[in-house]
Amino acid sequence: MTGTFDTGTMLIIFAIGLVVGFLLTKYTSGSVRDTQALKQKLDELKTEHRDYQENVNTHFIKTTDLIQKMNQNYKEIQAHVMQGAELLVSPDFQLEVDDSIQALESQDNGDAFSPPKDWAPKSPDEGGTLSESFGFQKKPTKKEAEYADNAEEDFK
Repeated sequence: MTGTFDTGTMLIIFAIGLVVGFLLTKYTSGSVRDTQALKQKLDELKTEHRDYQENVNTHFIKTTDLIQKMNQNYKEIQAHVMQGAELLVSPDFQLEVDDSIQALESQDNGDAFSPPKDWAPKSPDEGGTLSESFGFQKKPTKKEAEYADNAEEDFK
């Protein structure tokens, strides 16, 4: 042999390469059944997840409805107790409940309810509870301290 391949040898090497490539591809890529089984499993999991999400949404919607009913029942019970107190308790022992009755009536009329604003400032120039400077007092400079001391002595 002189180092060159004749056409027959090249065709045999090519055929061997095709067979080896086919066999490697078949055994490394898995079977068609495995692929179909994985696709089916994926579809089942997607359906299961979608059903779970729908169940969660349904649960929270029902919970919201039940809480709203509970709040309405609480308002009705409170109004009933207050009406009973007005009828059954003598005027000497009655507490002032006009504000409570008005609050219930305004809620029943659909007025917006807002919680108390304990964070609100007490005066326009004073910071509220949520202010970054709340609770911190500025230390007076020496001049301010001397001025305050002199002012106190003038009032004595």
